[in-house]
Amino acid sequence: MPEPCMLYRIPLVGNPKEDVALRSKYIAAFGSACYMSEAGTFDCFYEAWEDACVDAVKIGEVSGNAPYDKGYTCQPVAGTEDYSLQVGSDPANKIPIKYEDAPLQTSLIEIKTVPTEVNGPYRNLVEVTTIKPEKDFYCSSGQVGDDGKPLSQRKWILQVNRKAHGGEIHSDLAGFTWPCVDEKCKPTICTEKLVLKEPSDPRVYDPDEAQVHHVVPRKDLRGCPWGTNAYKNAAVISARLNQHLFNKVPPEKEVAQINNVPPYTP
Repeated sequence: MPEPCMLYRIPLVGNPKEDVALRSKYIAAFGSACYMSEAGTFDCFYEAWEDACVDAVKIGEVSGNAPYDKGYTCQPVAGTEDYSLQVGSDPANKIPIKYEDAPLQTSLIEIKTVPTEVNGPYRNLVEVTTIKPEKDFYCSSGQVGDDGKPLSQRKWILQVNRKAHGGEIHSDLAGFTWPCVDEKCKPTICTEKLVLKEPSDPRVYDPDEAQVHHVVPRKDLRGCPWGTNAYKNAAVISARLNQHLFNKVPPEKEVAQINNVPPYTP
């Protein structure tokens, strides 16, 4: 189980778990605070209680019900980390802003509205270490390198990639395009190269060197644990592209492309 991620939850109205249109309204209004969890719930969580209170007063209007009265401020609930917000002229008419453990966000990524599992090209590598949200790829792979030393997951992934490409490291997202800036800081479109440079040791940033990327990022947009160190969640890409994708919800085209890469043979 991931470590608790304590955030402030606002009490949504209606059933956005089942009502897709209502869910879309909440996401449009409250943005990255709202998400579907692995358990199938839909909620909106905030790092700061002030932000939770700003959005909480909009719930009535966003849900299509009677708007809440504005002009009131959140008040702390004695003996807890919770807050309450008065939303009507009667002081008893208030809603709770609960400070609680935010559930793990689902790792399914919507592709053309269909929740889709990330199933990258290293999915056939045997898992021997604990798979856990937010974990990096530096755990033991259970494999031994040519020098007789244990290989981390990262090093084994790179070794498998090299073996498949005659000693070169190839990007698993070759041809992927994204908006970037050129050397003169002018907007342009970057394209992922096929052949990548070997990782530097000690590490010195080179935009064209190979890095092992978490397709579903280790942390979600609220800073909570999310993507795991499972091999199916790994992709070898350039440092430049990894920097662009860092801590973003995976774009549909990234997941579609990575899922189409044939699995490597260990």
